[in-house]
Amino acid sequence: MDAKTKKTWISVVVALLIIIVILGVTLVGSAWYFIHRHINAQFVSADVASQEFDRERARFAGQEPLIELKGEYQEPVLHKRTAPEHAELQALRVLAFDPRARKLVHVSIPFWILRFARNKPFRFSSDIDDFDSERLHLTVDDVERAGPGLILDTRMRRDGALVLVWAE
Repeated sequence: MDAKTKKTWISVVVALLIIIVILGVTLVGSAWYFIHRHINAQFVSADVASQEFDRERARFAGQEPLIELKGEYQEPVLHKRTAPEHAELQALRVLAFDPRARKLVHVSIPFWILRFARNKPFRFSSDIDDFDSERLHLTVDDVERAGPGLILDTRMRRDGALVLVWAE
């Protein structure tokens, strides 16, 4: 391999490495921006958290949640509902409060992201009192059919944490 060819290959490899580094930094930056924009956590008193939950629950006064946890063992019951008008959902919102850590978390997941998992069961964290969300066979399509509204409103048996989930 002559010196000119060797120099060309070195230039190509360096250029590829620079492109890979730029793409990596862009990916990390985009992920940080997305998380920063859609997840907000703050440390608050139980009273402040209670007021926040009351304010959000007031929007759904008289509405039955799509998923209701009943009984001592929090057995999940799925209530079918159909949106009166087909309104395209914009986001899935979660409000959670951990009383031990005094941490209130707001999460907003754009619905376009959830649509990538259309035919897969809708899953909640396994931290919700060992409730197996896969048994419900709830899909993103089911949530879209139900339309905007309350999905889950519960208090954990183990630690008293509050979780409110809704679609808008």
